[in-house]
Amino acid sequence: MLIDKSNMLESIKRFPGQFEKSIEFADGVRVEGKINKVVIAGMGGSAFPGDILKAYLSDTNVPVEVCRGYSITTPIDAGSLVFISSFSGNTEETISSLHDAMEKKAQVVIVTAGGQLEELSREYNLPIAKIIKEFPTFQPRAATGYFMGIFISVLSNSNVIPEQKADLINLGNFLAGCEFEEEAKQLAKQLIDCIPIVYTHDFYEMPLARVVKIKFNENSKVQAFHNSFPELNHNEMMGFTNIKGKYHFIILDDPQGHERIRKRIQIFGRLMRDNGLPVSIIEMQGDNVLSKIFGSIYFFEYVSYYLALEYGIDPTPVDMVEDFKMALG
Repeated sequence: MLIDKSNMLESIKRFPGQFEKSIEFADGVRVEGKINKVVIAGMGGSAFPGDILKAYLSDTNVPVEVCRGYSITTPIDAGSLVFISSFSGNTEETISSLHDAMEKKAQVVIVTAGGQLEELSREYNLPIAKIIKEFPTFQPRAATGYFMGIFISVLSNSNVIPEQKADLINLGNFLAGCEFEEEAKQLAKQLIDCIPIVYTHDFYEMPLARVVKIKFNENSKVQAFHNSFPELNHNEMMGFTNIKGKYHFIILDDPQGHERIRKRIQIFGRLMRDNGLPVSIIEMQGDNVLSKIFGSIYFFEYVSYYLALEYGIDPTPVDMVEDFKMALG
């Protein structure tokens, strides 16, 4: 197994502390006036916290949209709050979206660790919540808790949602009490030479299954795929009739989820095992949406990290992404 010479494991272990620190990063950051829509504009690890925010606020009257690209693809106006979200501050698509949001007169808050976006915040006098890196090699994809905590804190500061500081601190405390590392090591060993297929309840597909899939892509440097129940029972599962690869199903089950979906999970797991494919059904921990999502993400940070080490791969760099950006110029 590769010896980890980066700070990736340290980043994972410090993850629970991000939520309380995010409150400090967002201190005093707010917008004025009535907000009728929230938009997160970002790419990669700076965008998927927006999907989590959308799930978190799904039972409120605050609509949330996530835009990944060079423009804001949902209607916005002066009553819209657009989070311009880029850890590096140099993401070209996100910078383009900033200009688009400003042209459309939306309210803007920049969330970044520096770069061009920090400079633009000064040039245009825009509110900014600046993330302070824990150490020089800190990876943007490990900053999910910072982004999520900042989004919630700014919305609270702006009176869009009620005060949430206690909930963020409680979430961090919950995660700090989770002992995941040894279980994660064991699952990583089971995943060697397999393609992870991540399934969950439909509600959790974008804010959780997709994120877990990305953890395998970025940390373990392997292919991985995701989908959700009940839709996959109407189409995708037929693809495992004529099996062409070595797959391992990871099914994230919500103990309080719809009883028919939970039954589908059990039946599907039995069918796949009968076809000779391994299935790991993992119950989400926690008593609310945020704890279930972030508890699962935290667990799979460890799993994907240790799977990388099993392959003798450094989980930290994303060379192909950086090479692609250089090719773009």
